[in-house]
Amino acid sequence: MAWFERLKPRFERFDKIDSRYIYLAVFLSVLLPLFRPIGLPITVGEQTREAFLLVDGLPQGALVIMSPSFAPSSDAEVVPQMMALLKHLMSKNAKLLWVNLTVEGSMYATRAMDSLKDEFGYEYGRDYVITPYLPGQQTAIASIASDIKGALTVDVSGKPVWDMEAVSGVSSVSDFDLLIDFNTGDTCIYYLQQVQPKGVRVIAGASGVTVPYLMPYLGSGQLAGLLGGLRGAAEYEMVSKTPGLALGGMDAQSLSHAAIVLFII
Repeated sequence: MAWFERLKPRFERFDKIDSRYIYLAVFLSVLLPLFRPIGLPITVGEQTREAFLLVDGLPQGALVIMSPSFAPSSDAEVVPQMMALLKHLMSKNAKLLWVNLTVEGSMYATRAMDSLKDEFGYEYGRDYVITPYLPGQQTAIASIASDIKGALTVDVSGKPVWDMEAVSGVSSVSDFDLLIDFNTGDTCIYYLQQVQPKGVRVIAGASGVTVPYLMPYLGSGQLAGLLGGLRGAAEYEMVSKTPGLALGGMDAQSLSHAAIVLFII
């Protein structure tokens, strides 16, 4: 144990470090990657890759339903998923119909589009439409599946939805190429029960605690792709080569853990 005796004085010096410096080191290890992501490599899961390949294979101008069905308590996990997928869809000039099954949904939709529309040259009405809160969840989704034009009549401003260029050619939900539900509950399962049988492929972006409930649907082939938690968002940013909130968050998590382990040792 002679080697340990030689190193012991160095370890003992750590005991004398002012705890404020430790807090500062952990704080910086969290803060700096959020502003400038390092891009630490992560393995991309199969379900994330399937989601990417599906979106990447969509034709230009594909019709896509976006459904932000999550609670504000989970937006740190789910908003980065939504932004990563949205950037990919907008790069393919997808026409977007935002369906909001929660009170906050239209707020998230508006905020997301306002942050990206100038970058991608999107215009409201021509490229995307945001509908107001549609109550009922399961019954609302059933009405969308059976008669989408009857279920969604006006947008958030009270204007007729189906007069807008982005969705003017839609006659039924089957005309959509893809539906993406960002959820923290059962809405994705309702979409799989009601809309997926109409021939619409479904991708889910879910909070970490929701993922186990959706895995059986992924295994059965009903769910075409799944992004799970902040890690799923980071994987999508990695595979789509669009680093953003999620990769920065994962870098911050990894570096802060490393700093804590270092000080423990």
